[in-house]
Amino acid sequence: MTETNLALLPVMLPLAGAVFGLAAKSIHRPRVSAALEWAAAGIGLFAPLAVLVFLLPGVLSGGITYAVGSRGASLGIIQRFDGLSWLLDGMAFSALAIAWIYTRGAGPRGGLFTTLFLIQAAALAASASCADLFNLFVCFEVLGIASYALVASSEKPKAFLASFNYLGISSAAMTFFLLGVFGFYRLTGALSYEGIIRGLALLPDGGGAPAVLSLACIAAATLVRVAVMPLSGWLPDAHASAPHGVSAVLSGVLLKTPLFALGRFLWDFLAAPDRVFLPLASLFSLLGILGALTAVAGVVLALSQRDAKRLLAYHSISQIGYVMSAWALATPAGFAAAFLHAFAHSVFKSLLFISVGTAADAGGTRDVYKLRGAAAALKKAGDSRGITAVCFAVGALAIAAIPPLNGFASKQAVVYRFSPGQWQYWMLTIAGIGTMASMIKLGRIFFGKRTAGQGGAGDHGGPAYEAPAGTAEFTVKPAMKTAMLAWAVLCIVFGIGAVPFGAFVGNLFNTEYNPVPAGLLSLSSLGNTVLYAAGGFLLYRAAASGPGKSLCRRIREVPRSFQQLVFAFSLALLLIAGAMLFT
Repeated sequence: MTETNLALLPVMLPLAGAVFGLAAKSIHRPRVSAALEWAAAGIGLFAPLAVLVFLLPGVLSGGITYAVGSRGASLGIIQRFDGLSWLLDGMAFSALAIAWIYTRGAGPRGGLFTTLFLIQAAALAASASCADLFNLFVCFEVLGIASYALVASSEKPKAFLASFNYLGISSAAMTFFLLGVFGFYRLTGALSYEGIIRGLALLPDGGGAPAVLSLACIAAATLVRVAVMPLSGWLPDAHASAPHGVSAVLSGVLLKTPLFALGRFLWDFLAAPDRVFLPLASLFSLLGILGALTAVAGVVLALSQRDAKRLLAYHSISQIGYVMSAWALATPAGFAAAFLHAFAHSVFKSLLFISVGTAADAGGTRDVYKLRGAAAALKKAGDSRGITAVCFAVGALAIAAIPPLNGFASKQAVVYRFSPGQWQYWMLTIAGIGTMASMIKLGRIFFGKRTAGQGGAGDHGGPAYEAPAGTAEFTVKPAMKTAMLAWAVLCIVFGIGAVPFGAFVGNLFNTEYNPVPAGLLSLSSLGNTVLYAAGGFLLYRAAASGPGKSLCRRIREVPRSFQQLVFAFSLALLLIAGAMLFT
């Protein structure tokens, strides 16, 4: 098999597996249908991980660029499988495979669900390798369609509404993305990144204002998918309403892939021998500011939440702020640090979504002020060894940057890019303290005694689990424990092996610089961790006080609407265009 054919497999295998998923849907014999679902997942989720092993030599030797179809390089479908593609595919397929295993126990199940899951996997893999704008647009659209359906697969009224809001703002944004694609095509006659750069270089003014506005449309539309503030209003409802396994994938993978796909386009401009007149420095500077603000604002909103999954959803926004802050430095070391934290976040946040979701199902509510004694409830539900509680602890300590877990190393890699004299350093430090406080607040659901009335409908999302009529009560099944343990092990392994993994990531980003700082476990960094923990505890105590709860309630009850999403997108588009045109 040629390298080109091998590079196509991460996209084609999930589509081949989807055929088995559709077959499973059409067969009404449960055992046969289940076997076909496993075959679909084996082909579409697990086999691509093996393919990545065989692709690594080609990636290390410079990558594989190829055209799909018979059109020329300027207008055809261009794919580039390089270090970035390899890393994004590894992150995506590992998260998708483990999340799918979790759904075998927790649901949803069925051939249609598996088919949608695999279509999403194929779109993720294709997005990671895109080297032309129209193909990237198509991949983003397929990603969106699969995501809307997967969010609604919990079949709850709030999930349908959240999915519709996500669809509405995303579709509107992608219209502007397509407008940006048309703008570059109108200027250069090309759709491939290389052709666009070459065409703009031939123009006297490098494309001028039309090129800047085209890039602004593409960047703003992509940032809606990334959920950077102020474009994140759709995310909390979508991630909180989706099934737990779907929430894990949405937060763990789908938020980051569009950011790095946009990065490939922008990095090609930075690497062009004939520098094209596009004010990328202004764009990256603005995105860096938005990243730092997102990290802090996201954690403030997270700390104010009552719904456990909404709390985690806002933390996804905050952690994207960390990733964006490093990504916007526009250096190989910054890009490598951004991916390192993106990968760490995909592991610990996926673990948190499924462990907290499982605990809420066992306890009967997602209200963090009402749910107590979840550990005891989980034991009654079949988790006699306390696997869910232990795995939650691993995920919570990882996101709070406690050594030697992966979140500690990845956050150090990001924060290390800034000196204490820079305001971004202190913004990320504040976000870290807020994260610690939020995890203390969330961790309380596992302790104490179940309160009277717990497990009823509640007033914040209702019962997390509703057993169908005539079935047994909620139980923690082996597949659910397996998925949680897998993610917990990854948190530990990539924390202990952070230095060699950082060197590997740096190598794939074509830099010899290891994003993980050499003094990772120095007395200084460990001392800072102790201070963060103390600050987080004090912040939690303040938030749990009477005035703190009142402030949290006011923040939580700020009205939200679809009109606000549209306004936020318009504002972001104007900010990006204005920053590039006038600074």
